[in-house]
Amino acid sequence: MTALPSHVVELAERAASTHGVEVLELRLRGQGRGRVLSVILDADGPVEADVVERVSKDLSRALDQADPLQGRYTLEVTTPGLGRPLQSARDFRRQRGHEVSIVRGAASSVQGVVLDADDQAVTLDVDGSPVQVPLSDVVRGTVVLPW
Repeated sequence: MTALPSHVVELAERAASTHGVEVLELRLRGQGRGRVLSVILDADGPVEADVVERVSKDLSRALDQADPLQGRYTLEVTTPGLGRPLQSARDFRRQRGHEVSIVRGAASSVQGVVLDADDQAVTLDVDGSPVQVPLSDVVRGTVVLPW
């Protein structure tokens, strides 16, 4: 992975914030003609496809004008997708009202609807009762897909 000039980060963040989303991850990978500038967008709610398209167009235009990266590259703007891992309080807060599964250790897991999360723990509704899981105990968290 290649370090990005701060101006690239600023352009990406500006394009995203204009459309009410934020840059979750920004990286330049590959070499030569195979380089890809990957921008992953996120928001508190769903990120609609038209928002991804608008951010992509705005960022592409801004990058063309500023020309902060030497050589050729492909711009890829996406969202993290449904199968992304949940790790931080912020990740869990964004899933309020959704069912998640949390692996806590070798043989321990819990599944429930996210009620809240703070810097210390995520609180789930498990069969009608609140259950707190310390974030330090979370090995892996995922959204439970309804299908």
